[in-house]
Amino acid sequence: MLAYEEMLKRCSTDAAPWFVIPSNKKWFRNFAVSQITVEALEALDMKYPKPTCDVSKIVLE
Repeated sequence: MLAYEEMLKRCSTDAAPWFVIPSNKKWFRNFAVSQITVEALEALDMKYPKPTCDVSKIVLE
């Protein structure tokens, strides 16, 4: 157990965090992984790029 804790301390960084996910309940495992993924994506604060042309002139036929 000490070696496991030491490995997590040395390998988990702010840029590449490690998470301990319990796997005995699939629904909880899936929930935990999806929460971590959503939080990581939201932290990126992504925005749509500005258009390179005047989109008001685009006509759909």
